[in-house]
Amino acid sequence: MTRQLPLPDPFDLALTLTMGQAFRWRSLEDGWFSGVIGENLVHIRQTDDGVEYRVGGADGELDDVGFDWDVQICRYFRMDTDNIHGIYDDLCRDQKVATMIWRYLGLRLLRQEPWECLVSYICSRANSVENISENVETIAKLSGKAVGIGDEKRYLFPSAAEVLESGGDALSQLDMKGRRHPAPAMLSAAKRVVAGDLDLDELKQYGHRYETVIGELRKIDGVGYKIANCVALFGLNRVEAFPCDRWVNRAMADWYVDFPMPTRPEYPSAKEHQAIADWSRQRFGPFAGYAGQYLFHGRRQEEAEAHSPFWERESKMAIVPHHDDPLWVTIARKHLS
Repeated sequence: MTRQLPLPDPFDLALTLTMGQAFRWRSLEDGWFSGVIGENLVHIRQTDDGVEYRVGGADGELDDVGFDWDVQICRYFRMDTDNIHGIYDDLCRDQKVATMIWRYLGLRLLRQEPWECLVSYICSRANSVENISENVETIAKLSGKAVGIGDEKRYLFPSAAEVLESGGDALSQLDMKGRRHPAPAMLSAAKRVVAGDLDLDELKQYGHRYETVIGELRKIDGVGYKIANCVALFGLNRVEAFPCDRWVNRAMADWYVDFPMPTRPEYPSAKEHQAIADWSRQRFGPFAGYAGQYLFHGRRQEEAEAHSPFWERESKMAIVPHHDDPLWVTIARKHLS
């Protein structure tokens, strides 16, 4: 059963699902996307006033999708907590971020399941988005639990207990793409979660200090500051987290003369990571995570455009808002005039 769900503007489903936050979304025909949320397969596409979606389980497409799934979809896209107009108004004080928001209006942060988010970003070390996505699908098969809609079947993500039960030998034999096999870090994380030393559900509750969340995640072997910040941002409700790798560091250094560039961008020290975290919160405020994602995506698009033939390039230098949402127009006139 397909269900309609009105969602407030501005919202860009395709951009949000494909810009690199999450790794289990696939593009289907006619604007549909396929992904696994929790224990269900979800197909979703954007409509004129929101989205339409359908949900599948172990026995195929569900016939009784109701209001509870509307709530889950809103939570996944952080519609329940994030006042996007207020966030834009706050962030648009920075002209570079304001320009990127204008260009990519509607990009939203996702609220992912913490354990799956943690393992996914463990797979991200020295890896491409395509490889990460393939690795996450391979890991999902460890659960042995398939869900489907029509002819499509996908696997639920295995719990920490299921990963631990698989054992180190089985994990190390998984066909993983990329230069660093995730098995050791996955096993370390699973051990901490199963033993109760790492309570991700507790860490995602509001009220925990940013430093506490990052510190707990970094106790996992193989989890550094970049992975910890990604998990904090996308899985643990820390919207001030500002993930930075050497690529992002260099972009920030190009755009901001006061950015605390590490001496060795590929190997920042703990002190340098702390300096970046402090700088991002001072520069962008409590929504630094949103700023970071707009800047990250904008830099990637600029790089891609720079390498494309000139006749394929889209001129985006003007800063006149093209969106007719009245609150956005007010914000744009205030900050981009």
